[in-house]
Amino acid sequence: MYILRITGILFVVLFISIATVILSIFNYKGKIVYILYKIFGNLILLISGIKVITEGEENLPTKESYLYISNHQSYMDIPILMKALPGNIRFVYKKSINKIPLFGWAMYLAGYIPIDRSDVRDAIKSLKKASKLLKKGLSLVIFPEGTRSSDGAIHEFKKGLTIIAEEAKCNLVPVTIKGSYEILPRGTSKIKSGTVKVKIDRPIEFSKDKMLIKKIQEIIIKNFNEIVI
Repeated sequence: MYILRITGILFVVLFISIATVILSIFNYKGKIVYILYKIFGNLILLISGIKVITEGEENLPTKESYLYISNHQSYMDIPILMKALPGNIRFVYKKSINKIPLFGWAMYLAGYIPIDRSDVRDAIKSLKKASKLLKKGLSLVIFPEGTRSSDGAIHEFKKGLTIIAEEAKCNLVPVTIKGSYEILPRGTSKIKSGTVKVKIDRPIEFSKDKMLIKKIQEIIIKNFNEIVI
């Protein structure tokens, strides 16, 4: 089963990557890539035997751009959020992924935002670029922990997300993922089937409150502790 899952996932990644590279030329307003990556997310979850239950869709009554702030449990978080979150979304991802042939190129051409956290100046430039996507009507997902959790717990949130929010003047939406760490914990490539729950909280208007990031983290931790799978 493990070999079949990995083979299936690699095939889907290869197919979607090639399609993205080709179709990015005709990618009007990012809609073609959005559809491709919705298909990508659903296929990855289907092959992996992962069921996603989403709560809180009613908290986003209007079709507008949002900056989704999510905890980061696993590599599976991206396909999980592709399925769970509404709207035409993009992700902020590690710049080193660009070095992966086809897949890295596809991520970049799809309009996802690479960030190099080891280079502060370059990171700020990337975050400001990300804010422009929000101004164009797309939504953006950022993992403020900076990397996947090493133990399943929620760790410190970095302050970079405030640069995006301040530049774009958009609402921030806390998103909580629970269950993906158990499916694919850091340090292994063995994917387990299972159920993941995603809770979408109410949008928060951006402010220059120094405690804003802390407040969002507290909301996500509270929801994480309350979610039962």
